Amino acid sequence: MVISEAKGFVGSLVELAYQDRKGEEIRREAEVFDVGFVPLYGPCLITDLGEIRLDRVLSCVHAQAAKAA
Repeated sequence: MVISEAKGFVGSLVELAYQDRKGEEIRREAEVFDVGFVPLYGPCLITDLGEIRLDRVLSCVHAQAAKAA
């Protein structure tokens, strides 16, 4: 995911799939507060789950769209 794509999710509730440090896939619902640059991590989604590096995001869709599908 790139920063310009991630900014479209700011202020939204999303269904998020990402890899943890071990490479295992995690799927959670999260509220996206901001997209920012965190030193030593790089560009990240700032969520209620914490900072999630954009290069670890596998998929991100609006929660309402995910439930409709």
